[in-house]
Amino acid sequence: MVSTDSAEISGVAFSHDGRLFLTLPRVGRNHAAAAVVEVVGTRLVAFPDRATTEPSKRPLADWIVSPLGITVACNTLWVLDEGKRAGIDGIPEGAAKIVGIDIPSRRIVRRILFNRPFFRDTIQLNDLRFDPTHGAQGTLYISNNGYAQPDQSIIVVDVASGRMREVFRDRPETSPAPGFMTYVEGRPHAYSLEHPTMPQGGVNGIELSPDMRTLYWTTPTNPDYYSIPTAVISDFSKSDAQLVAAIHFEGQTASNGGLAVDPGGTLYFGDASRYSILKRDPQGRFSLVARDGRLVWPDGLAYRDGYLYVSIGQWQRMPGLNDGHDLRRPPYQVLRYRVRTSSTPGSPPPMR
Repeated sequence: MVSTDSAEISGVAFSHDGRLFLTLPRVGRNHAAAAVVEVVGTRLVAFPDRATTEPSKRPLADWIVSPLGITVACNTLWVLDEGKRAGIDGIPEGAAKIVGIDIPSRRIVRRILFNRPFFRDTIQLNDLRFDPTHGAQGTLYISNNGYAQPDQSIIVVDVASGRMREVFRDRPETSPAPGFMTYVEGRPHAYSLEHPTMPQGGVNGIELSPDMRTLYWTTPTNPDYYSIPTAVISDFSKSDAQLVAAIHFEGQTASNGGLAVDPGGTLYFGDASRYSILKRDPQGRFSLVARDGRLVWPDGLAYRDGYLYVSIGQWQRMPGLNDGHDLRRPPYQVLRYRVRTSSTPGSPPPMR
């Protein structure tokens, strides 16, 4: 449906009126193209503009360096800039941030920096969701996948004040499972800190229920997934023990990247081990949405009007996981699949 030769596509998000936005991070390739784009017909157009999304000599806080996660709420595009670029050691001050962009006016309306000592180079700001029901101006939930192991967590941000809290750091619920093994492009790979051959890390996918009452998360290197009431995790007065006590074990699923939800509460998961997309309905029943050989690493997921949109990452083909050989090959794609919902009769084949 959408493709580019310049860089891998990661985040996928829709505005309420159907405008499609993507992120093209620089963590895999330190490219010169725009890092946040809107899909206009067949073109990828810099959003909000080229000056904000292309490499610049301005202070790092003033432009979007390397965004992964992206979400839309209240006509604002929220961009999570992890700040990490290929070939550059560390994450300089000002590079890691959250940027809120008013979609109609294209104005940046909020910029929240991750400053030290709260921030550290081993944090990987992966994905985010916006909760308008808690906090004076809403609350953001962020998955920290971790650049070093162990170092993974969920970060909670109060938008009005910019106050941040890191929770569940290195807990089993956000961390790789001991002895974890999965299949990547048809071959078995065991989790290994010493000799990694598949993407490492902890909590990755994150999603809110349609009523905003529940936050879900998944870990690519752990089959268990979890949830917590947003009324609890958004409350900065809760102790760590109270937060842990509120975690709910949801069960097991295959997930290697993002999460998505439809208005009926069905959750969608990407499963690279089987080149598939799965879904779980509100009654807990799993079913197959699509099986497609192009789903080598289904990454960012977004639901819109009976379709699931999936960015195809090639993170498992990075040189560091393949004895120094770069196996990535353009084009980098977003695919679209028809999904069956309560208002979508039948089970048509996926859109190609």
